Amino acid sequence: MRRKILFWGLGFLGLGLFAYVLAIAGPGDVLKNIRAIGIKGFAAAAAVVSFSVLSWNLSWQSLLRAFGARVPWGRTLGAIVAGFAISYITPSAYMGGEPVRVMLVSSSTVPATMVTATVIVERMLGTLSMLIFASLGGFFVLLSPKVPLFDKKVLVVGLGILFLSVLVAFFLLARKVRVVSRLFGRLGKSFPRVRFFGRAERALREVEDSAALLFNRPMYTLLALVFQALGAFCYYIRPQVFFGVGLGEWFTFPQLSIYYSLNAVLSAFFWITPAGMGIAEGGKLGILRMVGIGADKALAYILVFRFLELLEVGCGIYYLLQRGLDVLGRQRISPLKALAPEDGGEKEAWRGSPPRLPEAQEVGRQRTREDREKRQP
Repeated sequence: MRRKILFWGLGFLGLGLFAYVLAIAGPGDVLKNIRAIGIKGFAAAAAVVSFSVLSWNLSWQSLLRAFGARVPWGRTLGAIVAGFAISYITPSAYMGGEPVRVMLVSSSTVPATMVTATVIVERMLGTLSMLIFASLGGFFVLLSPKVPLFDKKVLVVGLGILFLSVLVAFFLLARKVRVVSRLFGRLGKSFPRVRFFGRAERALREVEDSAALLFNRPMYTLLALVFQALGAFCYYIRPQVFFGVGLGEWFTFPQLSIYYSLNAVLSAFFWITPAGMGIAEGGKLGILRMVGIGADKALAYILVFRFLELLEVGCGIYYLLQRGLDVLGRQRISPLKALAPEDGGEKEAWRGSPPRLPEAQEVGRQRTREDREKRQP
């Protein structure tokens, strides 16, 4: 009940903020600028959004191929769009749809632990590529006299936290420091009657080992990073596509960099309303005004890409209705339980012996030896 009240409360807050921003910009002027971009500008914006989704798909496929997994391109693309839809409509900083992606792609030949590992690494690579472009903007933000001192401090702290988090995560995975699985192992020892902790420890250990294997295949991981960087570049040039191609007002490199870096911090830490409504419009409008864009043109830019993103959300929901809800309804379990099936009977997605790479087989044998050593007094 409290969760519903919070969700609807944040929703009404977002609507109120959006109405306030629209009143400031002027609805008539905003509509005039949307019409001014024409078919060419709208098509260019749609192409940029589509290419970013394609880049995400290529990145994920590269990581899956590192394990020798052959997943149809349509399935990974549908899972990405469905996961984006879940992340977009929830107040969670573009996160939350990853478990849905795992459930949609995992099968009898592609275990859920392997898919989870690829999703984790893919998200880490996405954050890293975003930080690379945001760092370029951070340099210009610190030098710009138009950016308030408070915003500069928020940018430095925000990017610093993200950089540190990604570096620590990469180090832990590469060195096989099993922090999460050990935590569940300690919980299992503290609460021996709760058998779920033991199952979760074994499953999470396999996820961590699978993610570590990706660092033994650097070419696949590097290729995935390149595709993630292409997706980040599509976000980076969005203002150039709208204002340059559509309105004939081309951004300079510092303007693009400042907008991207501040928008990255806004999306990461202030996405607190459903679909970021109100918060995103107000924040992006303020950032664009810093780089010399009027409120009416700024809101027109925001609404055009908001419309394209909502089309993507609609495609994701449609895919869930066609396939995803059947998967979720059949399992009726949490994402973590999907990784850790009940003892004595495995879930449908775990039947059979999935083909594994030699490295993965060695990891499995090592895990078995560790379990035997734990059982010995």
